[in-house]
Amino acid sequence: MKGLFVTAKNQLGILELPEPTPGPYEALIQVEACAICNSTDRKLIEGEFFSGSFPMLLGHESVGRVIALGNQVRSFQIGDRVLRTTLRDEHVPYPGGRSCWGGFVEKAIVTDVWAQKGQSYNAFPHPQQIVPPAIPPAEATLLITLKETLNCLENTQVQAGQALAIIGSGPVAQALVVFAKLKQIEPLIVFGRQAAWGEVFQRLGADAYVDENEQAVFGAAQLAAVRQRGGFERVIEAVGARPALRRALQIASPHGRVNIYGVAPESQPYAPADEADPRAFRGQVAEAEAHDQLLQWTAEGKIRLADWVSVVLPWTEYVRGFEMVERKRANKVVLSFI
Repeated sequence: MKGLFVTAKNQLGILELPEPTPGPYEALIQVEACAICNSTDRKLIEGEFFSGSFPMLLGHESVGRVIALGNQVRSFQIGDRVLRTTLRDEHVPYPGGRSCWGGFVEKAIVTDVWAQKGQSYNAFPHPQQIVPPAIPPAEATLLITLKETLNCLENTQVQAGQALAIIGSGPVAQALVVFAKLKQIEPLIVFGRQAAWGEVFQRLGADAYVDENEQAVFGAAQLAAVRQRGGFERVIEAVGARPALRRALQIASPHGRVNIYGVAPESQPYAPADEADPRAFRGQVAEAEAHDQLLQWTAEGKIRLADWVSVVLPWTEYVRGFEMVERKRANKVVLSFI
């Protein structure tokens, strides 16, 4: 079988590897689709996140069908569509080869941790969860980012009447706005870079959008009101960059809290003083905890997964897909294996 690897820094390529043999508590998966992560995948390719040796099997927003079961598996059945298919370092047959989740591959595995650790296992909900069969594979991949984002918002603990700021303009920031509006959080103000994104966030329901020059593209009165009362009670840094965390701390009130969702590049980490600021914290992201809520909103039509998929490409057209993300010609690209 084949998989998509980072073969060297800033280089991608398709390499052969053996089909995995599932262990007693594992299920073999025919991968159907894997989405490109706009932030983490780029940093992995650049050697700026989990840096190390190559080749490195890429991909963590994957979904596929169960095609074989280990003899101790109880939680999955043949035909189930499951999130977060993966491979481990031991599955990569090249000297120095490793897997950073390994979702961009034709076949992978999921682990039945409930059978392995007992049915009482719930200390940390596991992300390898079943997707309703009515959700198409390309759309199912978006559940991963959306669940992470929803759980991030929950962990930010925004109380009624508190002002929330979101730093960023990518898919994560957009999802945060949608979820915050569903939870009736206001005022909700987005801080991005390019003024052109203001139209997108106005449509999504943000109360204001502020560009890199600290000018409100819309919602100037709402922004002024928050500044007058001393800043934001809650801020989410959804970029993964030193300047973004600095900006988040600048707009937070003296007693506010800044949830760091992003991951900064290894060569340009967050400034130590900013990370040490008592207002800054990194909330634990447990996407599986948001699984049922997101599926409920999807069933109710409050979230349309298709709206979050910009384009679906055959996975062999990975060069085009990554270029579209890098050049911001697509918000979310999904590579299909079927």
